[in-house]
Amino acid sequence: MMPGRCRIVIQHKVDSFDAQQNPVENWSNWQEMWAEKTALFGQEYYAAKAVGEEQTVIFKIRRQWSADQMNTVEYRLLYDGKAYDIKHIDHLPGHKWVKIRAIERPGIRW
Repeated sequence: MMPGRCRIVIQHKVDSFDAQQNPVENWSNWQEMWAEKTALFGQEYYAAKAVGEEQTVIFKIRRQWSADQMNTVEYRLLYDGKAYDIKHIDHLPGHKWVKIRAIERPGIRW
């Protein structure tokens, strides 16, 4: 899979409760931005496959003030009609780019 520029949406988790006071997980759009998407290959791919995470992709975004707020629990990513759980956020040296390692959530379409 070739790397390429794409438009992504980052969502923030909003916890709420239903009528019976059961917790309900809702997501709201937080930011939309351009990213460069690449798939894992070589050693990274085989390491991910060993733990069942071969669907992992990497999105590289330009660092913004808001990127410092993201974490792997309260944020997720939407791309090409699919939801991705954020597994790792790597602030690259030079403070210009952020790499987001994410894995597709099966069965969740938007």
